[in-house]
Amino acid sequence: MSRYKAASPKEERLERERKQRRKAIIKIAGEFFSSQGYDQTMVEDIAQAAGYTKMTLYNYFESKDDLFIAVVTEAYQTLYEIMNSHLKQAEVSYELRSMGDAYLSFFEKHTDYAILFESGRLSVIISKIMKKQESNEPLTESEQEFRHYMGMIEELMTSVITATLRQSGIEDKVDPFSVIMVLSTFAQAIRELVMRYRASDQPEEKTKEYLSVFFNIIDQGLKHYDD
Repeated sequence: MSRYKAASPKEERLERERKQRRKAIIKIAGEFFSSQGYDQTMVEDIAQAAGYTKMTLYNYFESKDDLFIAVVTEAYQTLYEIMNSHLKQAEVSYELRSMGDAYLSFFEKHTDYAILFESGRLSVIISKIMKKQESNEPLTESEQEFRHYMGMIEELMTSVITATLRQSGIEDKVDPFSVIMVLSTFAQAIRELVMRYRASDQPEEKTKEYLSVFFNIIDQGLKHYDD
């Protein structure tokens, strides 16, 4: 017999309402962070726009950092869904390139998220989360959700890279994680390409051409790894 008592209909309703309010706050916070940047965004302004007091907002998020990471988590969730959708339509030999197309699609459709990823505060917060995990400190709800989607993206990337290495015949010679680390600069490169063509007259096709060159270099490098 389970030790845990099932939630009552009232408790389930209250939890649904809490999550709805929390999601609404995250949406409003995302608009502030993407338009004003992390440093210039005030929690008081977010609370007022959401129709709450600052103290009430802190019932949902422990701090400004906690609210920011909740917004970034929404971005990671969206990125994962786009990546997964692209990969389901791709053959194994094109999975790596398809992953790049997914990144491009993500940043084209969600430039507000691209701005968040450029925030220097993000790396500081991620580092803090990692340290909390290492010392077995409890994570906040926002931090747990962030780690969940970050882990899903890493798992997806590892699967794609492992399949690419296997197809190239070098699965036993190259650690997939090392490839992920090398490709970590790839997302930043795509962000810069997207922002550049949006800020200029550069056509979208040109951006995709640059991306194609990038992946041709990677593909050829893996195929001729032992040459």
